[in-house]
Amino acid sequence: MSTQSTISSQEILARAQELHEDIRAWRRDIHRHPELTFTEHRTAGLVNSRLIDLGVETETEVAKTGVVGHIQGNAGPLVGLRADMDALPITEINGTEFDSLNAGIMHACGHDSHTAMLLGAATILKELADAGRLPGSVRLLFQPSEEAQDDEGKSGGLRMVEEGALNGLDAVFGIHVNPFYDTGHLATRPGPMLAAADKFFLTVRGFGGHAAAPHRALDPIVLAANVINAIHQIVSRRLDPIDSGVITIGTIQGGTVNNVIPDTVEMSGTIRSMTPEGRELLHNELRKACGIVEALGGSFDLEIVYGYPPTVNAVEATEIMFQSGAELVGAEQMHEKDPVMGAEDFSYMAQVTPGCMFNIGVHDPAWGDNFYPVHRADFRLDENALPLGAAALANAAIRWMEKHG
Repeated sequence: MSTQSTISSQEILARAQELHEDIRAWRRDIHRHPELTFTEHRTAGLVNSRLIDLGVETETEVAKTGVVGHIQGNAGPLVGLRADMDALPITEINGTEFDSLNAGIMHACGHDSHTAMLLGAATILKELADAGRLPGSVRLLFQPSEEAQDDEGKSGGLRMVEEGALNGLDAVFGIHVNPFYDTGHLATRPGPMLAAADKFFLTVRGFGGHAAAPHRALDPIVLAANVINAIHQIVSRRLDPIDSGVITIGTIQGGTVNNVIPDTVEMSGTIRSMTPEGRELLHNELRKACGIVEALGGSFDLEIVYGYPPTVNAVEATEIMFQSGAELVGAEQMHEKDPVMGAEDFSYMAQVTPGCMFNIGVHDPAWGDNFYPVHRADFRLDENALPLGAAALANAAIRWMEKHG
């Protein structure tokens, strides 16, 4: 049977607004009890309990502490909706009645709201399925550990992919708060949206001596200075100007006292790139830059640790998200987002099925020019955005189903 014209975006939004108090209560509960990477046991329990109350079939301990829910609708496509659940090791300073109760841990990236919004979307979609109106099926991906990796270097998103949570999906959509868009606005873009994020660890080796006799030593601080200059020329002189990349040295440590030349200097940093080709080039050029040490008589050890790949949105999934978002908020409040050098492990999901990560504005216009970015101790969001997030997730899934059903 056709469901093309039976589910309007405004119906979805109106139902989400009716759920506002519930979504806010879930968000605040999770916010009060934040949990770090792969320890999201309480959060997963809350999610699982709510899904069971809805009559949704669930799997627990997916990717260690994740939850997967299955909503069976009419014959049609199978769409995944993803929310991350982990918090950050930050001490909150907001002073609200629902501030974190867990010392040194805070939902400073909005994952509490992502989880609550997906629970809202699940409520809407299950009601439609129960009424025989859902033109396909939905897999709810409540993912642990987006912010960090385990001892094997794997995040929750990668583990979900490896454990088959994405198998059989026709598309997947993910949401993330954006504190630089006002509430009521949505944004995404086709193609690369977020960067690959790799790390490097460099040890520069010379040999030490007395600071008053540098000619009898091989100063690793001088060697490191030459390497730093070379590294900072990679992006400007080796990377295609049309491509984007960043290499930042975040730490440098050498020496213990002012009148001694040390044996070694250690550095670490991050490598950000938007394309596989750019990623490979930056890695290769970093190794070449470090080779200056050998030309000057020293030696080095360089370790490059691969992190998340670029988040690349599929064209069709993004087109559907633009359509779905415009239906909810109007074309003037549905934006094409600029790419940024942040990273997301939704990237692993978008590698195995057509995916679209989109942003939802959470800046209260009443705050004026006061912005509260993610990963800060005073991060906050306008809870009036929560129903729109739930509606946007549900609507994107429905529009994909309708197009491909």
